[in-house]
Amino acid sequence: GHSGDAYESNGKIHGRAIIGDTYVGLDIAIAGKHRTVRHHGYDRPSPDLPANTPLILRLDPGFDGRSTKIWEDNDTGQLETRIAEIAAGVIVAGEAQFRTSLRVEEERVREAQIEQERKRQKRLEELNQKRLQNLRNSGDLLRQAQDIRSLVEQVGRAIENGSTSIDEGAFSAWMRWALAEADKIDPVLSGQFKTHLEEPSL
Repeated sequence: GHSGDAYESNGKIHGRAIIGDTYVGLDIAIAGKHRTVRHHGYDRPSPDLPANTPLILRLDPGFDGRSTKIWEDNDTGQLETRIAEIAAGVIVAGEAQFRTSLRVEEERVREAQIEQERKRQKRLEELNQKRLQNLRNSGDLLRQAQDIRSLVEQVGRAIENGSTSIDEGAFSAWMRWALAEADKIDPVLSGQFKTHLEEPSL
């Protein structure tokens, strides 16, 4: 149920094994010193190297150049004689890489949840600050409305006791206008108090 593929580029072989849904890097190279030629600015194996040139196979699960297992042609035998051992090693590495990816994904999900909760708490704090500001605004608006009504009352008393002289028609018109403006800014009558009535939620 596993597979793999490989390709050559500029004299270098790039390979990978596919273990289930997990990719495992395979690095195939010549073991030890060997003749090279300059090709496109890179030193590559000489094309006239014999077919029995010793090879080395490195297991690079994360494709990051960190080999976790190495097999090579030596006195005990060539790579072809250890196919079963190599296949088993590759499958084990793929399973380990898969389990590592699960842990990485779990950590990513956990960090995402933590970040989401942090943003949620920050947003709640912002909403609570806004609620508090709206409460303070209600207090300010109520005091302004009460000051206007108190002013109207004081002017009315002054007219009654004769301490000031204002045309009755003009006073009535002014009083209606002033009290209407007081009602407009009154947080209870205008409904502005509703902006902080309920506790914020997301």
